[in-house]
Amino acid sequence: MRKYNISIAFYSLVLSSLITFAFALLSYFYIQESISTLKLQEKYKIEYYADKITKQKRTINEFKEFNFGTLESFLYKVAITKRDGEILFSTFENIPKYNPLKTVYIKEDSIFYNNMKDFLHVGNVRITIKKDFDYSGIKHRVFILVVNIFTFFLLCMVFLYIHTSKVHNIMNKNLDLFLKDAMHEIRTPIGVIQINLEFLESTLKPTMALKRAQGGLRNITSVYESIEYFIKNEKITYKKKLVNVSALLETRVEFFHILADIKNLEVISNMQDNIILHVNDEEVQRLIDNNLSNAIKYSKKDTKIEINLYKNPTSVVLSFTNYGDQIKDTNKIFQRYYRGDNIRGGFGLGLNMVEHICSVYGIIISVNSSQNGKSTFTYTMPSKMTKGK
Repeated sequence: MRKYNISIAFYSLVLSSLITFAFALLSYFYIQESISTLKLQEKYKIEYYADKITKQKRTINEFKEFNFGTLESFLYKVAITKRDGEILFSTFENIPKYNPLKTVYIKEDSIFYNNMKDFLHVGNVRITIKKDFDYSGIKHRVFILVVNIFTFFLLCMVFLYIHTSKVHNIMNKNLDLFLKDAMHEIRTPIGVIQINLEFLESTLKPTMALKRAQGGLRNITSVYESIEYFIKNEKITYKKKLVNVSALLETRVEFFHILADIKNLEVISNMQDNIILHVNDEEVQRLIDNNLSNAIKYSKKDTKIEINLYKNPTSVVLSFTNYGDQIKDTNKIFQRYYRGDNIRGGFGLGLNMVEHICSVYGIIISVNSSQNGKSTFTYTMPSKMTKGK
């Protein structure tokens, strides 16, 4: 089953919404124009109807007979009143107040006509006509537009998701192939460098140049292992077993000790012995290595790194403290490809990888960074991680 990509879906939703909003905005102006046109048409129609029924002089009774049963008699309400207000004829339940300043005017959803006209036997009287607007045609258009807009939105979102996913998958596939080839090509040179450095270490006196070379190799090895995990973690399932995290942490601290020595960093380890967890050793190593590597990389020279590992009744706590620059945004540092310091390089993958591992095991992450540059990364591991004991 193909994995649903939330990021692409969100992108498709936002872009489709913007396109649909533009379409809906145009539709809104179209409907408003249609309403304006309808009102203008009704204005001419009511004037035409008023002229039609009054152009010939008739008595009130002849007027009734002329209009009775016609289509217009059902569409228009008519009232004829004398100047003193006496009603001569009316199809209104209640004759509305007229606007003496206008012959034709609109009030709410109706159009009104009022004017003075001559009738036989009664002379000059006021005729008032009213017609309610018929919005049925416009409502039908609105319904069609809403259906079309909604359909367009769905089709647009599906099209964008499929098209973007296709491009995304092709790029990821090409990137995976490139990384696999690159990793394969890098593995051999790393092995050659390691063998030769071990030979030089056994035949030459220790020098800073040799130490730097050894530190560089260990840094490359750590990066290599992180990228390898990054490539594999979505394709394989890492099996859990009982791991002595205390011994593993001690081994990794020793591994990175040369890098710390180059910057003259004092590494202080406070580790409780024989803490056993039911985990995958490679995943825990990635968590430890990325934190140690970052602690060394972002520490100022001649400072210290503090590592604590201890067990309490409810959890196991692992923390890394270093002294460098203050972390400005502790929420962003776990985002993929985010780098707090572009000058010092990196791929921006390490802490994102750590966050992924923590989410798998339910490990709680806490980051504190003060203005004096003291930064502490704390990982609280739940007691369930010891259940394999």
